[in-house]
Formats: sequence, structure tokens, C-alpha cells
Amino acid sequence: MSETGAASPPLWRRFGPRALLLLGLGAAAALLLPSLPQEQVLVFRVGAPVRRLKVSYTREGEVEPRSGATLSYTSAPTESVRHSVSLPNGRYVVSLDVERATADGGVRETSYVRRVNLDGHETVLPLEDTP
Repeated sequence: MSETGAASPPLWRRFGPRALLLLGLGAAAALLLPSLPQEQVLVFRVGAPVRRLKVSYTREGEVEPRSGATLSYTSAPTESVRHSVSLPNGRYVVSLDVERATADGGVRETSYVRRVNLDGHETVLPLEDTP
């Protein structure tokens, strides 16, 4: 009796290219996942009621903001303002303009700049109301 089938290739030759492809995909995913946007929740502790809150998010080392928003309130929150934004994790400069009503019916605007590390968890920023 003679053998008609050829000898099967070594195991590494059959599975080596697949394993290399999977390893490459895993490495690419590990490099790209941190740069993908995800929901970041910021809580601005405003203390006193605000009428308007303008916020912009600039990644550290960049010139232009990546995102921003203007939040206006008719019935002003008294303790805190929650804001969700979709940004990659990293260090950011958060610029804020807070507009508050004064006791005499006027408006007072205060600007803040905060450096934060966004990591996908809730970030709390105190915005003290100083006279």
C-alpha cells in the first residue's frame, strides 16, 4: 500500500500567520483605543446660581479647542452643573466663562482656567464665587 496524501505542514506554518495577524491587531487596538473619544462627565461646582456657563476643552499642547458648549439656565442651578462631552482621555485645559446674576439685578462674568486629567471618570471642578 502506498500513501497518496502529502505530509501535513508543521503546526507553526499552519497557525503562525494567523497568530501573527491576531498579535498585530491586538497591538494596533492597544495603541488606538486610548485616542478614541469616550464620554467624559464634568461636574462644575458653581456654588451660587449661574445664568450662563461657557466652556471649552483644549488638549494640552494644542492651540484650538477640541470641543465646547454654552449652557444657559432660566432657573439657575444652585450647587452644581453636570456636563457630558465626548473626548479622548488625556490632559486638557478647560476654559470657563461663568455669568451670574447679582443682587442688584446686574450680571457678573467670571473667567476660570483649569487643567484637568480626563480619564473616563467623573471630574469635579470647583468654581468659587468670589466677590
